[in-house]
Amino acid sequence: DLEETGSFGFLTDKRLFQLFEPRLLNIDLFHKHITKRLNIEHQLFYNVAAETEFALRNIRTTYDYLYRLPNGDAFDEYDVSTFRFTAQWSPFSTFEYINRSIRETRRAYPNFSFQYTKAFRDVFQGDLSFSKFDFRAIQQFDHVNTAQTEIILSAGIVNGDVPLQYAYHAYPNNVNKETIMNRFSVAGINSFETMYFNEFFSERFASLVFRHRLKAFEISPTFKPELVLLTKIAVGDFDDTERHENISFGTLEKGFTESGIELNKLLFGFGLSFAYRYGAYHLPKFEDNIAFKFTFKLSLN
Repeated sequence: DLEETGSFGFLTDKRLFQLFEPRLLNIDLFHKHITKRLNIEHQLFYNVAAETEFALRNIRTTYDYLYRLPNGDAFDEYDVSTFRFTAQWSPFSTFEYINRSIRETRRAYPNFSFQYTKAFRDVFQGDLSFSKFDFRAIQQFDHVNTAQTEIILSAGIVNGDVPLQYAYHAYPNNVNKETIMNRFSVAGINSFETMYFNEFFSERFASLVFRHRLKAFEISPTFKPELVLLTKIAVGDFDDTERHENISFGTLEKGFTESGIELNKLLFGFGLSFAYRYGAYHLPKFEDNIAFKFTFKLSLN
C-alpha cells in the first residue's frame, strides 16, 4: 500500500464518520509499505474508546531519500516493529448500550485523543527504535443563530531513530507550481492551504485551527451559501536534519500562520476558498503567499 510521508492519525478515528480528505489528490511524497497488524478494540468506559495495535511493517520510499543512523548505517528500505495504543475520551457525549455494544447517541465537545507509539529495534528484525506521542483536542460551539465555531489543537513529539515517514508535516495543501491559478485545486478540510507540499517537517509539532462558520445566507429556499472565517497556526522543530539525505526541507521554529475565508455551497455543494500566508514564513513574492481554491461540502441533511 501507499502512505503519505509525514502523515499521522489516530487508530480510533476510523470509528468516526469522515468524508474523503480532498488534499489526498495533491500529494506527491509517498512511501510503500507492507504491513501485518493485530488490532484489539476496547471500550474502557462508556466515554473512553481505545484500541491497541501490534504491527510489523516493511517500508520503502518511492523517491530518492536515505535515512542515516548515528552509526553510519543508511536506509531507503527498513523494517519497523511497533506497539501503538490510542484512547479517545468524549467526557460530555451521551452513550447508550444498544444491541450488545456501546453507541454514541449524542456527540458533545470537547473530545480528546491520545496516542502512544513505540518502535523496537531487533524485535522481529526491526531496524529502528523510537517513541512517539500524539494528542488532539476538538472543541465546538453551536451558537443560537446557527453559527458554529470549531477549534482543533493537535500536537506530537517523536524521539529516537526518526525517518521522515514518522516525522510530522502540518497537512500542507499547496502544490509547487508558479502561479496562483496553476495552483488552483481542491481545498482540504483542516489543511494549511498556503503551505507547500514537502516544505516543512517536524519532530516536535503543534498546530491550532480556528474555524468560524457564520449563519447561512438564505438568498432563496435552495441557495444558502455559507461564509467561513479561518485562521491556522503551526509551530515545530527538528533535530539532526543532516541525517535525512537527498531531500531538503524547512522547520517551523518561528511559527507558520495563515488566515482566509471560504464561501461554501455556491453551486451543487461547490464553493471557493481564499487563504493568505503571513508572519515569519511570509514569502518574498507576494502571489506565492496566496492560495485560491475550490471547496466541496456535502450536506447530509
